[in-house]
Amino acid sequence: MEYKTLFIVDPVKSERIQLAKFVKHEKFTILTFVALADCFKRVGILNPDLIVYVLRKGKTETQHLLSVKDKYKSVPFILVTTPDTLDVNLLQLKEKGFTAAHKAGNNEKVREIVIELLAPDGLAPRTETPHPVPHGFQPLPSNPA
Repeated sequence: MEYKTLFIVDPVKSERIQLAKFVKHEKFTILTFVALADCFKRVGILNPDLIVYVLRKGKTETQHLLSVKDKYKSVPFILVTTPDTLDVNLLQLKEKGFTAAHKAGNNEKVREIVIELLAPDGLAPRTETPHPVPHGFQPLPSNPA
């Protein structure tokens, strides 16, 4: 599995960091942003393989998605609904040009979709380095001469 880039857009810092920690894996590069426009300011540096967009009333809403350029509409989006937002119409977004839009209501569903999209064969096991001193190791007594 190659490295994948995941962008998380959420204006609430504590929630965005919590979500990033929840979906993290050593093969994912995760960047977090306050606004959707920030994702595309320096796109030449890193291109997203997936964007998680948390909807918050008055801050991040589906109308902000309409300002996304056509070439970025092919990037998969996960729209995370919160209790204060209205339901998202995925068919309407697909009509506007978004080829892969998904909806999630909680962090567990977000992680499930992230793994499904970025690692369809499953996640590679985490690499573990053995401890330098094996468990149960007894050092030899030193012999003073």
